[in-house]
Amino acid sequence: MNQRDFLCDDLFIYWRIHPTKELNAFWESYLRENEDFRIPFNEAIETFEMIRNGKEILQNDDASILHELKEKIEKGKKIKLRKLLVSSAAAILLIMLIPTFFILYKNSESAEPDKSSIGKVMSTNHIQLFTGSDILEIDNNSTLDLSGKKRTVLIQNPFTQKEIDLKDHQTKKLIVPYGKRSTLILADGSKVHLNSGTKMEFPSIFTGKKREIHVEGEIFIEVTKQNNTPFVIYTPHSQITVYGTSFNVSSYSEDPKEAVVLVNGLVEVKSKNSVLQLQPNEMAEIGNGVILHKQVDVSDYIGWTSGYLQLNRVPLNEVLKKIGRYYNVEFQYDPAIDLHDQTCSGKLFLSENLDDVLEAFSKMTYLQYNKQSDDIIFIHS
Repeated sequence: MNQRDFLCDDLFIYWRIHPTKELNAFWESYLRENEDFRIPFNEAIETFEMIRNGKEILQNDDASILHELKEKIEKGKKIKLRKLLVSSAAAILLIMLIPTFFILYKNSESAEPDKSSIGKVMSTNHIQLFTGSDILEIDNNSTLDLSGKKRTVLIQNPFTQKEIDLKDHQTKKLIVPYGKRSTLILADGSKVHLNSGTKMEFPSIFTGKKREIHVEGEIFIEVTKQNNTPFVIYTPHSQITVYGTSFNVSSYSEDPKEAVVLVNGLVEVKSKNSVLQLQPNEMAEIGNGVILHKQVDVSDYIGWTSGYLQLNRVPLNEVLKKIGRYYNVEFQYDPAIDLHDQTCSGKLFLSENLDDVLEAFSKMTYLQYNKQSDDIIFIHS
């Protein structure tokens, strides 16, 4: 975050023009949570007040931003803002969210706008475990444990527990549809969190010189270290070799790139002729056989395992894609809103009630939503 980000933020501008106790409290809370942003925040206030008081400012690469800000102040433009604090569950979410959204868009005058869509809805409502010719339906948020008795899986959730005989050594497949999540403990004790829309193939026991699984979707895995038996994950576009570590893999078929984010340990990522070793807090981004290397904050990528999204200037279309997968809904919107060019930062808690999440999203983005059906939601200004 820098001074420019705050000067582009409509919520910040509204607060400087129309300060309230609620907004004062909001920004005080924001700075407590983001102490590193205090200096650029204060610089933005100083710049804002200089413009409002008619003082000249040396203009540089941000000349267009300063000019637009000056026009807003001079014209007394009123920014639409619904109350930030209301007595509802959504308000609690909003207080915990503490984000800043950088949003500048024009309203569409079309009465019947063309619609673009984000995400797709899966008709399957149950997690499915394929074992031989049998298909078992698994409850949401269940843990499947293969690390106990050989050829058996213990299926647990807060309400039930049952043991299933797997009978054979054939590869198993676990399918987690959109709107569902599951945890799998493999035969070697490695623990895998499977996010919505994920398919994973694995053996009931590991044999041979490698421990191998196949993944499409998103997982967070904690691999049990075995010095002489490397663990290998195959995705549609890469091969990941590990020796005892925890990391996140995102490899959805509809996404243009895969991402591997390392929390601790060491992994090697291969794609076609490219090879890269990752250190903790690094990411490999794979696309078209090319691997890009980045330094990252791992919390931006693994928060879903704890029930929240940690967002750091993420485009709104990507935020809606993540929400859509998590709740198995499709978002439609007027292309004029330009969700690709608007970003947000903060922590979005993934409540069991989708309406709470949509209310928090709506309050902070000035965007509205209407449910067209249980699984189609229209986003508009």
